[in-house]
Amino acid sequence: MKKFIFFSILCIFFLNMLYIPQAGAAEKNFTPPLILSDYDSGTLYTNLGGLSGGDEEAPGTAVALLVSDDNFTKGKSGYSLMLDYDVSGLGEFSFYWVKLGEEMPGRPGITHTLDLRKYNYLSFWVKGLQGGEKIKIEFHQDTDDNGIFVFGKDITSHVYANTYIAENIITRDWKKVIIPLEDFTAITNWSKMLEFVFVFENVIGNTKGAVYVDDILFGRRPEEILKTENVTQEINAPLQSSFRVNGLSKEQCASFLMSNKLSIKAESLDENPFMESVGFEYSTDEGGTWRRIGTDYDASKNTYEVTWRPENNSQLYRYQVRAVATDIRGNEKVTAPLVEGGVKPLTDEEFLELIQRKAFDFFYEHQNLETGLFADTSGGGDASIASTGFGITALCVGAKRGWITKNEAVRRVVLALDAFIPKSEGVETLASGKHGFFYHFLNIHTGKRAGKAEISTVDTAILVCGALTAGEYFGGEIKKKAETLYKNVEWEKFLCMEKGPWYGMFSMGWSPERGLLGSYWDFYTDEAVLICLLAIGSPTHPVDPGVFYAWTRRKDSYADGKPFIYSWHGALFSYQYAHVWFDFRELVDKEGINWFENSLNATLANRQFCIDHQEEFKTYGPNTWGITSMARPTGYTMHFGPPPCGSGEPQYDGTISPTGPAGSIVFTPYLSLSALKHMHLTNPELWGKYGLKDSFNLDLNWYARTYYGIGEAMYALPIENFRSGFIWKNFMKNSHIKEALRKAGFTKKKR
Repeated sequence: MKKFIFFSILCIFFLNMLYIPQAGAAEKNFTPPLILSDYDSGTLYTNLGGLSGGDEEAPGTAVALLVSDDNFTKGKSGYSLMLDYDVSGLGEFSFYWVKLGEEMPGRPGITHTLDLRKYNYLSFWVKGLQGGEKIKIEFHQDTDDNGIFVFGKDITSHVYANTYIAENIITRDWKKVIIPLEDFTAITNWSKMLEFVFVFENVIGNTKGAVYVDDILFGRRPEEILKTENVTQEINAPLQSSFRVNGLSKEQCASFLMSNKLSIKAESLDENPFMESVGFEYSTDEGGTWRRIGTDYDASKNTYEVTWRPENNSQLYRYQVRAVATDIRGNEKVTAPLVEGGVKPLTDEEFLELIQRKAFDFFYEHQNLETGLFADTSGGGDASIASTGFGITALCVGAKRGWITKNEAVRRVVLALDAFIPKSEGVETLASGKHGFFYHFLNIHTGKRAGKAEISTVDTAILVCGALTAGEYFGGEIKKKAETLYKNVEWEKFLCMEKGPWYGMFSMGWSPERGLLGSYWDFYTDEAVLICLLAIGSPTHPVDPGVFYAWTRRKDSYADGKPFIYSWHGALFSYQYAHVWFDFRELVDKEGINWFENSLNATLANRQFCIDHQEEFKTYGPNTWGITSMARPTGYTMHFGPPPCGSGEPQYDGTISPTGPAGSIVFTPYLSLSALKHMHLTNPELWGKYGLKDSFNLDLNWYARTYYGIGEAMYALPIENFRSGFIWKNFMKNSHIKEALRKAGFTKKKR
């Protein structure tokens, strides 16, 4: 009997050794999970930059959408992936593929593979619209290193996800799916993985429906843990007394900041082999609804941390925060509310710093560090030379503000400028162009023309302005490169010198298919101001100063406002761009126009129009204005604007952009600041990864998902001029710019 008892104890000991690693072993051997897609960024790209797409062609369709509805997002925050499928016909199937690697530079449709050898399971959360839906999961292995999946040539392996779900059924509640990779038995080389695919087949009860997917990750755990259907060692809730906010206990935390480090102690893998993560949640309705803040998946340690930026800093919100421990099967243990408080109100200076810094982060994170080019949008894809010109200027601001070291800013600016400067005489630039001008859109990986993009005069002008600013601020090598870039632009090549309606005006661009574009800068806009003054001041290809007075100037007023020279569409950006660099405050041209006052009056008209139409549109009002270039529910536009406008057909739909007030902050500082703060405080959904989003429409409960370089520039750059005049001071030091203004007849405004 004693031998039996001893043998039993020994067995229990060895079984426990299998499940509980020795002290410190987890930290030493832990493989951090790879979070492939959590959809928090609001894009269908994976967190690794991989593309994804549905099969939208009948027969058999699968349409992918991102949804942000509380009922269909895990943790009631961010976004989840909705796959709406229809395989109603007999034998039909459809699919949604997810590329595991990024697209190869300059090779559309060709992607890098992903090495998954250090992981041994795939997991994700899923719920059904109706319940009872069925999913097949496929992995595709690249067998010939060509970066593209070819059916019948590359390796395919599949399993049915339902067999890995509790009770083998997808329900209307979120369920965790964990699939050991070894179950994809046909895969022979996990280092060459191209994609995985959600497949929908015509089977009983699965002909039409929708499923929601969130938090797709790859991880590694011992086989015995993965094969254990039920958790045999329950996790404990995090230790409430260990909770800290920015290092302070709950008793010491009087209020939250705009950025907070939350930390708490909980079990590690050493203590519980089923432990997966600890996350934090917040509530603004006394615990009625809890929303996910963030999750720390590093279970090798005892202290879990996330950074929390509250949705806004409104004193109207009283936030409660709690912590949630989750095991590998998705079981949760939550704490009671750990702390409650409001957000410390920001000073105006702190608020502007926050807005600017967020916009700077866009440019910092969207510069390709091989080509130096800046992405046009946050959604991936092509670079734009306008975003690059603005981005170069933003690097100067970032260095000045200490958001980036000066050495790093110099490195990045040089990288960007080198894309537009020939390495030697007779050698083409990395960026595609003609006569020193460049294509509006470029492949961000190669610098070559993107699609059917045109060579753009105004976007080249923006690029030159960014370069000259950097040259004056950094000096040395950068000043020489900026000078070279400017000298290479042959302005006269795009100037109409034939007698006629466009004599002395610049074409908007050129393309190989159409030649010189038939559209001219023939009506006032800040874009024409930029082009003309840069062309007049060119050290190598100057044009006659008369070009500045060639385009049409029409003056009118809105309502009881002061008259101003108006642009063709009336969009607010068309009164702002030149003022990012040119300081016109104390200058008048030879016709007596002070362009700073002109933009001030245009801004006031834009705001008044929104006030006058606030009964028609919920978004419009004294603190929600800004009809300008922006995203809107039906697509991006640069043609919206209130009256007066040259087209005689003002366009608007209730959508406004905070970039409008931001870009006009030098003209209407208090009105702009008031609008920005109001929109920030009263519209939590308007705040995102890079600060205030591009636009919104309250009538449609719509908020832009994508950030645009030209929009982020209006947050980063005019605000800097308002705060310090930094960009004006540097740009206006340039001798060529001084000469351009002199030649164009600008003089000091009489007081």
